[in-house]
Amino acid sequence: MKPVRAILFDFGHTLVDFRRTEQALHAAYRQILVRIEAVAYIEVPELLDLVERVAGGIDRLVAQSYAERRMEEIDLVATFKETLSTVGFDLPEDVIEHVVALDHSAYSNSITVEPEVLAALGSLEEAGYTLGLVSNVTLLPRLMRADIDALGIGRHLKASVFSSEVGVRKPDPRIFSEALSRLGTDPAETVFVGDRLYDDVSGAQAVGMRAVLTRQFRAEEDRQFRPDAVIDHLRELGAILPRWGGPTPREG
Repeated sequence: MKPVRAILFDFGHTLVDFRRTEQALHAAYRQILVRIEAVAYIEVPELLDLVERVAGGIDRLVAQSYAERRMEEIDLVATFKETLSTVGFDLPEDVIEHVVALDHSAYSNSITVEPEVLAALGSLEEAGYTLGLVSNVTLLPRLMRADIDALGIGRHLKASVFSSEVGVRKPDPRIFSEALSRLGTDPAETVFVGDRLYDDVSGAQAVGMRAVLTRQFRAEEDRQFRPDAVIDHLRELGAILPRWGGPTPREG
């Protein structure tokens, strides 16, 4: 293996914590209600309940596809359009995209990032590592990048890749290859950091990267998978990389 000069990160439960709260969901649903009523030019009785059932049904569909380890990503805009059409709302494309953005706001308002994580990213970047991100997410890439920038993460990244833009999820090698291409590095000099053994560790190792499992937000156990290293917080990553020939970051 070559000395490490690049790092790819997973997003959720690796760099950030997220739990969509009921308050955030209801706020998003009320905004969707107003948007649909405006384009339909009518007030629909019990529309809020309908919106909640539609959005909740899509959330369950997405969760099921991930639980079944499907590799193809769901087209969220097409799914919202089809689902709303089945309940009597055949809405224009721009309205559907606005509805999806409003639904996304429940996610945006539930993400948190620790100052220590931002400090760790900054020290890794200052040490000379090229940083990137690879995330399995049904949400729209432009909205995800807006979240990442708002959180202060985006300024540290050279590239970001989402399953919603390439059409396949980790551990499919195509999403890792796309990320490596955008980062301008090869697998042998790149480390992947993530919280999932199957998606992150096995997927990264299969394309030739070293893989670090983080347990900062959740801890998976499976003897079938063997990460190259395990950390309990992102701040520990800087101490591991020099073992693989990388520079030593400053302590944040």
